[in-house]
Amino acid sequence: MTVVIIVLIIIAILFATMFFTKRRFGVLGLALTAGATLSGLWATDVTPFVASSGVELIAPPLGSVVAAVMILLPAILLLFSGPTYSELWQKLVGSAAFALLALAFLLQPLGSALVIEGDGQKVYDFLVTYRTWIVTGGIVFALFDLLAIKSPRHHK
Repeated sequence: MTVVIIVLIIIAILFATMFFTKRRFGVLGLALTAGATLSGLWATDVTPFVASSGVELIAPPLGSVVAAVMILLPAILLLFSGPTYSELWQKLVGSAAFALLALAFLLQPLGSALVIEGDGQKVYDFLVTYRTWIVTGGIVFALFDLLAIKSPRHHK
């Protein structure tokens, strides 16, 4: 059950961060996608560099922390600039989509960092089973949200 609590805490933090900054999901969703891609390509190479710089972790493993940071870092950097939502329902939907997409990308580092058993294993397996659909839906929604942004027209 510990995994369920950790997942709920992660979702709550990501949701609240996105909600209170009012940023649009499109830009941040694609930043999460870029972070997940970079993490997949570089996390194993960056981890020894981080370890040699003096960072030591036993639990959770350093590799999982590095992968999670690499996934979230591009989106965190973009949280402080860019287009925003003005309507409450838009902020709610965008924040929920951001939290769900981030969780889908963080499943692999979480799975390698935690001991998962019992009901937590069922929840984790459910999320892993539908991870591909969550990521696909999140990216499609991010692209749609990005295309919905209207840039101001400059009149001559």
